Amino acid sequence: MPEPKRSPYAKQSGKATPIMLSVAAVLAVAAGVVFWMLRDGGTDVSGTINDRTPSAAPKSEGGTTGGPDTVVQGPASRFAPFTGELPGRYSVNVPETFAQNISTFASSYLFKSANEGADYARQWKIIDGYKVQFDPDGLAAGIVEGRYGILIETYLFEDTTGAKSAYDYISGVLTRTSGSVAQEAKQLANQSSGYQIIQGTVGTSDMVQVYHRFLFRRGNVVVSVQTVGGQPFMTIDKARDIAVIIDDRILGKREATTPTPIPTPSFNLPPTPEPTR
Repeated sequence: MPEPKRSPYAKQSGKATPIMLSVAAVLAVAAGVVFWMLRDGGTDVSGTINDRTPSAAPKSEGGTTGGPDTVVQGPASRFAPFTGELPGRYSVNVPETFAQNISTFASSYLFKSANEGADYARQWKIIDGYKVQFDPDGLAAGIVEGRYGILIETYLFEDTTGAKSAYDYISGVLTRTSGSVAQEAKQLANQSSGYQIIQGTVGTSDMVQVYHRFLFRRGNVVVSVQTVGGQPFMTIDKARDIAVIIDDRILGKREATTPTPIPTPSFNLPPTPEPTR
């Protein structure tokens, strides 16, 4: 399975894993999109960190469990949170923020090969994709103080059937990833699950680095929210808090403004050949 590069915040040994933040620059977004992502909107999902013990952090209890299993319209980018909704000061990592096309989707860590990825894209009827990375104030120095990085992947499918298949597949990949441990968290949307990997240290410090990923499906949308931070501060609930913002957008409970138009790569795929008789 193709593996992404190391976290920009990590000092590590050994191989990277699919749950980690990728630092490979694929496609930079236009300035208008960055400005849209930087504007304020809503309130922080958590307060100031006052305790280094993860168990002392508040549990993520918000959001809608179950509810509508509906088809919504894109683009996928309009469901991403504003920086003003995130807990603390963040900036958008431009090289790591981009609309997906069939090539970037098919060649991602999810698949053994680009050909396999293209086959699944056709089977699931994916119509749009978007990735955004938020870097915390201070980067690695900020993470040592309790802040954390956020990477969000949003995939939009033609119908709920394709989205269900994609969710099950991605969940399987994350479950089988070396070192991945299932996490208990309150259910969100139509399907959800959580994962953790402990790997490396933060920057040049000795603080253990931990990755959490909260995966959920709402109707025809599948979303992955990944956090990376220092182990003393982190639980799966921080990733779930961000997921609640996104799910509320999909449900229409929060503003879902389409960003400034940019050339969006097309997911148009050739039709599936008819079987020979």
